[in-house]
Amino acid sequence: MSIKFFIPSYTNEHLKRASYRFRATIPLKGMRDIDGVISDVNEATKDDIVVLAKKSSPSNVRYLKSKGIKCVYDICDNKWRKQIAPNWVEKVIQPHNEITNNVNAIVTTCESMRSLILENSNRDSIIINDPVEAVKVEPNLNFDGKIKIFNYGNSKHFNRVDWQTFCSKLDELGIDYEINCMLDRVKKFEDRYLHLDKLHMHDYNFNKQYTFMKECDIVFLPIIIRSPDEAIDIRSKSPNRIIDAIQSGKPVITNAGIESYNPFMPFAFFTTQNYENYARTLLNLINMKKEFIHNKIVEGQKYIEQNHSPEVIGKQWIELENKV
Repeated sequence: MSIKFFIPSYTNEHLKRASYRFRATIPLKGMRDIDGVISDVNEATKDDIVVLAKKSSPSNVRYLKSKGIKCVYDICDNKWRKQIAPNWVEKVIQPHNEITNNVNAIVTTCESMRSLILENSNRDSIIINDPVEAVKVEPNLNFDGKIKIFNYGNSKHFNRVDWQTFCSKLDELGIDYEINCMLDRVKKFEDRYLHLDKLHMHDYNFNKQYTFMKECDIVFLPIIIRSPDEAIDIRSKSPNRIIDAIQSGKPVITNAGIESYNPFMPFAFFTTQNYENYARTLLNLINMKKEFIHNKIVEGQKYIEQNHSPEVIGKQWIELENKV
């Protein structure tokens, strides 16, 4: 049996959607020649296990089952939200539920997502971790002069952060800094933060993201939870951002809230959801012995190589042969 990742209209070019990279093209680097990506379910055969990604439809499942081809649904985030737009149920949840109910098996990213899937569908799922995407870089710490802080992710999480308060707390502590944030939909926030001359927002670009990562001193990944629904939503996130930051040789400041971040507590700088604490953690970090920070990051990179390399994750996907 071979593993075939179904990515609709796949063109073998670099994929902007992170989930397609983390849940298909990166694991394939550690898989076999017989495994691969298909852009149409018609390409699948009975010798394949087809992994259905985002943008898959119930008709894809019906076709595969009619041909006797096994298929699994890879669920990476929580679509069963309580506060939703009127058309969300019809356009998203109903087809999502139909796929979930009819595939041979379900795959997901972490234990919290597994619990959400079980709660909403009464089906168990197989956990396959996200792989690391970044190339490993030896930590090169330099906190002299202006501290360059980097934040990246989608606009939903950017929107939850009170950047004005965070900047004010850094200013109160006398820290010389600049913050670069990479996100989608920058224009949505331009008016709100135009007056913050130390905060710079950039539209998402894959190559620029790693340029900012290379040039920064600290990666800042705050986990902001403002409601029970947000707690459920964010708790189910994968750890790919913290993994890539550590692999890039950078110290990371974050806080508890995402269960999948917990294994990385020994390798990053965790605090509580509080802007004063974020700022003081940053101040403490730049005053720590560099050897301590360096060793912390290096140990994290060892953990990532052992648990999140494409070879390790690719093997987890191959093992679906014995589980489906």
